[in-house]
Amino acid sequence: MNQLTVRQRKILYASVAVLLVIPIIYLGAPATRTEGGTRGLLAQAREKYDLGEASLGDVDPTSATMNLVLLGMRGVAASVLWNKADEYRDKKNFTQLRETVESIILLQPHFKAVWRFQAWNLAYNVSNECDAVADRYYWVKEGAKFLERGVNRNRMVPELYFDMGTFIGNKLGNADEKETYRKFFRVDPDEKRWDGGPDEEINPDGLDNYLVARDWYFKANKTLETKGVTQHIMDLSLFLAYPYRSLISYAEITQKDGLQAELDSMTPEQVQTAYQEWAKQVRSIWDEAFDEWTNIYGRQKFLSAGFGMLILENDAAGLKELEQLANQEEVTFEQKKDWQDRYRKMTSYPYWKLHCDIEKRELMTQARYHLAEGRRLYRDVSDLQGAQINLVTGLAELQQVIAKYQVNPEFNLVISDEEGIMEEALKALIIWRHVLELLGQEVPAEYPLKQLWEFPDLQAKREDLMLRFQQWNGTL
Repeated sequence: MNQLTVRQRKILYASVAVLLVIPIIYLGAPATRTEGGTRGLLAQAREKYDLGEASLGDVDPTSATMNLVLLGMRGVAASVLWNKADEYRDKKNFTQLRETVESIILLQPHFKAVWRFQAWNLAYNVSNECDAVADRYYWVKEGAKFLERGVNRNRMVPELYFDMGTFIGNKLGNADEKETYRKFFRVDPDEKRWDGGPDEEINPDGLDNYLVARDWYFKANKTLETKGVTQHIMDLSLFLAYPYRSLISYAEITQKDGLQAELDSMTPEQVQTAYQEWAKQVRSIWDEAFDEWTNIYGRQKFLSAGFGMLILENDAAGLKELEQLANQEEVTFEQKKDWQDRYRKMTSYPYWKLHCDIEKRELMTQARYHLAEGRRLYRDVSDLQGAQINLVTGLAELQQVIAKYQVNPEFNLVISDEEGIMEEALKALIIWRHVLELLGQEVPAEYPLKQLWEFPDLQAKREDLMLRFQQWNGTL
């Protein structure tokens, strides 16, 4: 080597360096976003075993650049930025807050808290600074879109899929502006951009918000099933229930929305036809909700916190399955049944099964329609005779439904467990009695649900509802 000239040594060193680059490229070529793109052996191994950043979700090359520039000081920089973010939040400097959070994302793209933090900030804090509902909805959407970015960057994190479901379901479905938000979710106020349809970035198929939330919850469950990961939000039995609970929420809101038609301009025959179509749709949703709750969720095996594998359904087939699980795990059936009872209570499984079973009945749908029509005729049309007929018809139908759940002379499942239905019945009785007073008629000696009206345990509830009726009616 010493006999080589300087020029020859340089050529030799350069040649060796070039030769070393070839295996480095072959082994270390990074993953690409395109399907079937060139990848090195290390990238292929990281993808196979879900060890690389590319397997977690979309890769932002600027985040890797930031890590390189900081030379190992990423944690320090992130801490400084988090302190600044807290400061901007307290000062309501949302523009600077948003820019700071974007910088944190570059440093900590797989930190769940930053995605939740900014999504919540945009949807709740920033939106509350706006006066117009359409402007508030814009920032709610921005929060959802930001959180969806987090999902795309962290595809193995079931909590973020779950957060998206909760965000779309609860924020839009439970906010003070929920009626407007739910309409905007299907028909975006930005007509110039979305041409009277939904914002396709968050609702590409134009579905109800509860159905979109349901899809996100299913994705969260599928991530648990296929990726072999765990979630740390709540007990697994509760986590798995959310797609099915979301369908129940959709059934409830569809029922509560009632007929979305201009009934005042219709003839009685047209109203009846419109009602039949609406009732058919509502019962179909309730049928599906009952089937999924009992035959999919209720029979799904899950690992309990205290006693092996469990299922929640306890019909004949369910108990047989539970006995098989007990035999496989070499424990007694009584022990398994005790833990099943605990989980059924924790998940409110019997309540939601009962609720769906009640609401999917045609007679219950008819009762709800007649009670709603009676209220409309009283309040909006001032048709006292029509209101009286519909209200007493609805109450009679509701009485028939309640009678089907009479366990013994002293105990009725609906009266015991269905507070919402009981409140609906008492409201209808209050309006019906008031209509009779306006018509100059006496309350008859016998009438539907008289025993409910005279039930001593409901006296406080009855007095509260009568006060609220006077406020609603403008007579207080």
